[in-house]
Amino acid sequence: MSPRIDRRAPSKLGSNLQKDAEPTQARTPTATTSSVKYQTQRNADAFQSTAPRGRAQGALGNTVAALNTNAVAAPALTTEQQASAEQALVDATNRQDPSYLTNWLKAHPDPAQQAAFMDRLFQYGPAAGQLLDKASEEDLPVLSAALDAAYRSGAVTLDELTAAVGSHGAGSWGGETHETLAKIVAGTGNPELITAYAQRELEIMTASNPADPARAVAIATALAGLPPDKLQEFLKNNPDALGHALKNINDPIIGGGTEALGKLLDAASAIQPATPESIKLFMDSIGHLGDNPESRAAAARFFTQHADAILAAASDASGSIGSAGAGKLSEFFTRTLFTEPSFEGQEAFHSFITSKLGDMQAQLEAEAHANPPSQDAQRLARSMGSLVGAIEGGFLLSVEELNKRNEAVEGMAGLIFKLKDLLPTSSIPGLGQLQNLTIDQIQNWVTEALKKKPDDPQDAIPFHQLFGEAISNPALRSVYDSARLTSLENRELGLNH
Repeated sequence: MSPRIDRRAPSKLGSNLQKDAEPTQARTPTATTSSVKYQTQRNADAFQSTAPRGRAQGALGNTVAALNTNAVAAPALTTEQQASAEQALVDATNRQDPSYLTNWLKAHPDPAQQAAFMDRLFQYGPAAGQLLDKASEEDLPVLSAALDAAYRSGAVTLDELTAAVGSHGAGSWGGETHETLAKIVAGTGNPELITAYAQRELEIMTASNPADPARAVAIATALAGLPPDKLQEFLKNNPDALGHALKNINDPIIGGGTEALGKLLDAASAIQPATPESIKLFMDSIGHLGDNPESRAAAARFFTQHADAILAAASDASGSIGSAGAGKLSEFFTRTLFTEPSFEGQEAFHSFITSKLGDMQAQLEAEAHANPPSQDAQRLARSMGSLVGAIEGGFLLSVEELNKRNEAVEGMAGLIFKLKDLLPTSSIPGLGQLQNLTIDQIQNWVTEALKKKPDDPQDAIPFHQLFGEAISNPALRSVYDSARLTSLENRELGLNH
């Protein structure tokens, strides 16, 4: 680690610093509560040959198995560099302006010098985290690179990183967010740093079961920086850890406008093939998408990439989607098909849904005259019926429960319009063949149907008939209708859970 830097001016946080040591004396790492939560393993890089160091070794939730207390050596700064570094720290803390930190780092691009600087900064504990959380977006890459260099050199340990995370109440409702600090950690791309940081935020959040939406946003932001294999590992090792965080991720006071959940869903979508853990994250997130365009767009992308895996996970052996799954998927379609504001990629998602349904219907037609149809065809008919029921359930939820009639009508009209080329033999009651209709005619049909039966929108919009009528095999049509009705009737189950 770097030698201590003699202070040149008083600092607001000076009383929190340890007594300065001689320039040649190295700091000995100490075990904190965070060190027992993550098993650390140093990366092999250029720092290792010149900077031996120790770190607590342990497993998540276990006691420390071993602690190497050997002194850690780090490249020394010159006297002039020590003075300028200390002055930058004093100015940054006194003025609560992290630009003094990044200006020093930009002027000293040597990773070893930056590691020494970050070593000194992280002696401030939680105050360092609060200061870094005020950094500007353009300065985040500089701070991420410096933190990564400091960790790989041994100048900053996992103990020190997690000690910089404010305890409960710090960063909840007072205007502080933790999100920028999480972005800095995520920007390192270092799985050890990211996992330890997220684990610490989760520990604080779950200790007293607080709402703490700012911390929830930080957790999602950090985890989104993990590579797919490491995110999968985290989700598998912490199956229930994100449940509480997701409940607060889009809190209207602080989290509703963030991109955190969207980024986390995109990161989970990169896990290929989809796993039970990544699908669970997707399903658990549905009740917390809200009106957030970024969250809804990312959920739509996840479904587009993993539709078959999601439907399979939500279905029983017969191919029918269970009641809880139908309820959640109904809300998913409410948010992605029938809720404003629109999001980037929404038109493409509409096209994907209609194309998916068209492909299913075309496969069923391969057994148009089979008697009896194969088990695979019956399973596909149940899956298609369940999916159509979930889409209709999403429409009804928007109309009945969310009072978003205009949005729902527009979304349904647009969805039906896209079916024109996929189901050329289908017709709309009273309007003729679907492929001959204009979007205005479809819009008028949906609107008039709702006016005639405002209390029974499930009867007003027979969306399912567009598919049911196109299934030639009567046995498969019956299977489809039964599965659709079951899915539709159970739409309320699983919502907001």
